[in-house]
Amino acid sequence: MVKILYFITDPDPTGIRLALEYKTEHKDSNVGICLLQDAVYFASKGRRDNYVADAIKNSIPVYVAKRDAELRGLTKLLREEIKILDYSEIIDLVLAYERIVNI
Repeated sequence: MVKILYFITDPDPTGIRLALEYKTEHKDSNVGICLLQDAVYFASKGRRDNYVADAIKNSIPVYVAKRDAELRGLTKLLREEIKILDYSEIIDLVLAYERIVNI
């Protein structure tokens, strides 16, 4: 089983879609998504697109950089299923995965 973490920094949904496609094609893989910088907007409640909701439904854990969410005023608007991490926890997360895909 491969463990892949997708680092997504851009507000373009391509990274989340790639993670979903990989998980769909490789059911036994362990895929995670970490939203950083402007990509943290995907974690907001009430978004019209359902990219993060689809990831959560497909058992993909979604993480958000706490500082990036705070800087954008999103702390209280994040979905409950998303794990909020500080930078030291993100480093631990990187070490827990075998491969990192940065998009």
